[in-house]
Amino acid sequence: MDDIYKEIILEHYQNPNHRGKIEAERNVGNANKRSSNVSLRSKVYVAGEVNMTCGDSLKIFAKIINDKIVDAKFEGGGCAISMAAVDMLLDKVIGMKLSDVKKMSGAEIEKMMGVELTPSRKKCAYLGLEVLKKL
Repeated sequence: MDDIYKEIILEHYQNPNHRGKIEAERNVGNANKRSSNVSLRSKVYVAGEVNMTCGDSLKIFAKIINDKIVDAKFEGGGCAISMAAVDMLLDKVIGMKLSDVKKMSGAEIEKMMGVELTPSRKKCAYLGLEVLKKL
């Protein structure tokens, strides 16, 4: 693995941009504008998964408005590969349609991380994508 990719992975592992939780909102939009033609269907979705092979656990919170991921956070624990991969993945998917995210492949995760992974490490790296596909 190139040193630059090791540094990027360690940075996302040690200082994740998206660690945390998103609380569900009670009201979306302006309640005073009852005649508005704008429909903001917002919901916070939550999904989780555990990698039984190595014990990585992950829960993703995604705020979605009209099929677009507008915010996403994660909670969990695991190896540097799994935690860095989910943080990098959330960087990428915020702003994307959930339907497009569900079409993504594991190969895109490896490309994003800039490394070729062994089969056992692929399970770690793909965990975040597997969870997003459950939303």
